[in-house]
Amino acid sequence: MSGGRIIHGSRDGVQLLCYQGEIRYPTAAAVDACIALLLGQQGLKGFVVDLTAVEMIDSTHLGILARLAKAMRQAGLPPVTLVSNRPAVDELLEGMGFHQVFHIVPESGVELERMREIPPAVRDPAGMRRLLLETHQALMEMNPRNREAFRDVVEAFGNGGE
Repeated sequence: MSGGRIIHGSRDGVQLLCYQGEIRYPTAAAVDACIALLLGQQGLKGFVVDLTAVEMIDSTHLGILARLAKAMRQAGLPPVTLVSNRPAVDELLEGMGFHQVFHIVPESGVELERMREIPPAVRDPAGMRRLLLETHQALMEMNPRNREAFRDVVEAFGNGGE
């Protein structure tokens, strides 16, 4: 599968995001906006993020997931469940420290009838730079290894991307 898409559904207050294909930063603004709206909804009980169809996921989207985990923790809600059964993705999650803040399982068992693709969103260059900065800062907060790995990225975007 070339390209990628993220689809959303919900059931009984649990939000489900399914990532499929190659997930790269151009879709980040749309996903970030969608998650912000979902976090503000009444009756939110949890999040499940299905990564079983991911071929590749970039650090910006991993940072969005890190921010989601932090928001759920701050709201006193259950940890985000990540569904992953692909060895390469599992290794990436482990290396980034996701096992410390997410509940990671090999299958979800969640069946949804109505799901919709999150449509692309255009974000101005300054807004996109800010999103890239914030998502990489969220990854840095997860563990010391990430702090070192993303220090240069954060410095570059923190200085206006120049």
